[in-house]
Amino acid sequence: MHPLVRDLYKRFLVAGRDYPQGLDVVRRRAKLAFQENAHLTDEVAIKRAVAKGRYWVREIHATHALHKYRSIKKRYY
Repeated sequence: MHPLVRDLYKRFLVAGRDYPQGLDVVRRRAKLAFQENAHLTDEVAIKRAVAKGRYWVREIHATHALHKYRSIKKRYY
């Protein structure tokens, strides 16, 4: 396994802990995405897929922040 891919999977797991739907959903979706891209052998293609994965990790963090913001707003307004 490529080290960038392993690092990306760990990032998904860490980000999934705070995801509103739970770690199981994130793990299942990440695993499917990794299996779909398992055939990649070209270094450029692997880096492109990892960049796309990092984008999704940032989206997971943004979803968590939005969920947190909305719950605080609901409580105090």
